[in-house]
Amino acid sequence: MRFFSPTSDLKELLLLQHIEEKSDTTQQEIAQVIGGATSMVNVYIDRLEEQGYLHRDYRSPKVIYYNITGEGINRKNYLLITYIRELLDLYQLAKSRVEDFLMTVENKGFKDILLYGAGEAAETIIGVIRDKDSFPLNIVGIVDDDEEKHNQEILNYRIISREEIGKCKHDAIVVTSYTFEEDIKRRLKEVGYPKDRIVGFFKE
Repeated sequence: MRFFSPTSDLKELLLLQHIEEKSDTTQQEIAQVIGGATSMVNVYIDRLEEQGYLHRDYRSPKVIYYNITGEGINRKNYLLITYIRELLDLYQLAKSRVEDFLMTVENKGFKDILLYGAGEAAETIIGVIRDKDSFPLNIVGIVDDDEEKHNQEILNYRIISREEIGKCKHDAIVVTSYTFEEDIKRRLKEVGYPKDRIVGFFKE
């Protein structure tokens, strides 16, 4: 995870979910799943076994099966619901910020827009617009300077080159590249694209 450090609750959820799916797992696999040290796996297993969430089945001195109990399944489901709830809260917060930005674009009098930068920001904007029953903005397409991306799609929107901008009927371009935002704005200005029709997602 890029932005979240696994908490003990998340490690517990991941461990219970993993052994439910694979009872013949190894401690090395468990360590990878929970993002922890192999030396700590026994600590987690001991605690969960003491709490009645799993039990070890010794098939041989070297082969151990980890079996989740009914209580363990209940605990896993509770942790999973809590985890999803927190993720949804974070998503709603982020979504509201994107919606606020899109409203500023609409308030400029734009309706049909091109997104410049075929990355996560473009995909997020499209997702937010699709989540609304109706939204005044319409995505016409996505522009990118990476030739390998041309004619590919993001959420059914074709990625085009900068040379194809003139073929698309649109009101404005929203720059959705964080790394190359200034370069993109400069290139658009160099080819005579109106400055007042360029909107930066990350900065104006």
